[in-house]
Amino acid sequence: MKVAILLVLAVNTRFVMDEFWHFTQPVYLFDGTFETIWPKKAVGYALFYELSHLIGWDASSMLMTGRLTTACLALVLTWCIYRCARALGYERVTAILAVALLLSFSNFIERGFRLRSEPLATAFAALAVLVVIRYEADRAKTLLIAGLLCGLAFVTTQKSVYFNFALGAALVVDAICMRSVTRAIKRGGLLVLGWAVAIIFYGALLGGPAMLQVLEVLFLGPVELARYGGSYYEGLDAYVWQTLLRNPLQYGLVVVGFLLSVTHLRKLDGAARIFLVYTTLLTALVFFHNQTWPYVFTMALPFLAVYGAAAVTHYLQHSKRRAAIIQGILMAIAIQSTVRNVQYLNHDNHAQLALVRFAEAQLGKDDTYFDGIGMIPSRRMEPRLWLDAQGVRKTRDEGQSSDLYSALLGAEPHLVISTYRTDSLGEVFTSVLEAKYGFLSPHIMLPLETNPKLSPAKIERAPLFNGVYDD
Repeated sequence: MKVAILLVLAVNTRFVMDEFWHFTQPVYLFDGTFETIWPKKAVGYALFYELSHLIGWDASSMLMTGRLTTACLALVLTWCIYRCARALGYERVTAILAVALLLSFSNFIERGFRLRSEPLATAFAALAVLVVIRYEADRAKTLLIAGLLCGLAFVTTQKSVYFNFALGAALVVDAICMRSVTRAIKRGGLLVLGWAVAIIFYGALLGGPAMLQVLEVLFLGPVELARYGGSYYEGLDAYVWQTLLRNPLQYGLVVVGFLLSVTHLRKLDGAARIFLVYTTLLTALVFFHNQTWPYVFTMALPFLAVYGAAAVTHYLQHSKRRAAIIQGILMAIAIQSTVRNVQYLNHDNHAQLALVRFAEAQLGKDDTYFDGIGMIPSRRMEPRLWLDAQGVRKTRDEGQSSDLYSALLGAEPHLVISTYRTDSLGEVFTSVLEAKYGFLSPHIMLPLETNPKLSPAKIERAPLFNGVYDD
């Protein structure tokens, strides 16, 4: 039932700004990217979403294909978690319960299909962990394959350094627990070697002769964002409390499972010890990340779910008095999470897709548009400017000297979509829009030069995008 709900939500749920921006990147891949454009973020995910661009026949079908493709990634991830639980020695019912608990977390079932880089990276990371705990952790082949998967996760998004560090540290800690420094060095070296193969391939594929420059951007590009990115937003800690308050029973079971594993630490085998250290480090890195948006938690939840399931089966097997309580908790989780899933159907994308279809119909094949978000993945957005909080602040500060102001002054974009992001650019940009563009609909503006019948209209905040990131 939860799998069916996941697929329904993938098709129905409202899009957020980051999804449009991530999904529109294949439009520029190999057409300026790493030639005239040097993106700070890794673009491995764009290769994945290129498949959805090839399958879709227009902007809305591309978006829906992308959502369903990403939902399939979520299902791959649930399979990985099932296999991880089995590799750790848990019975089949416990492994299935881990999947059920994962799908009961509001963050995962509501965001596991989002058009972002994290779902693909998390799938690679889970496969890497599965390889390590399923097969002999000291085999060179095992470590090289795991390293390669870690590298693929990293070139999907540099945020995967959390996965990479957690797995490397877990392997080393496990070796040290066995009092073998040589084994720790060997494990770390082989893991890094496999990781480096993926990095070099990425640089050669996308950079060619400029491979070193591509790799430099890959490693140094996101440093500023990683250190200061959270300063552009306020109150992000609220999302940590949000996930805890919306999933208290699930997190409660996870904590109990952790405590049970820690108390039996000396009895754990190598695979269980690696998985415990990995999950602990990853969870700490994710929950103390300086930009704790709701989707970030999906990086740790798959691994946490295993401990929740372990806690349940432990008490069902060892405590008859507590079995009824545990069964009641499971029933409460099932009912509460399903009711929330049904309520989330109201968070639909019907108006957004209608706007995308209408806007796309106004554009010729080679026409450009601007919205600062990238809502029409079948067309090019020019200027290629992402209006996140940092982009809005920078553009406002540049004012009339910005590329955006020059483009709007010359009415270069054939269409402008008004969103809360364009509205927040300030009076300078509002005035040039009102002078050069007229409203065809409440959200779509066309140049007055080529559409003289349109009358200039005062720009008002677009109600379709009210500025709430995602509640």
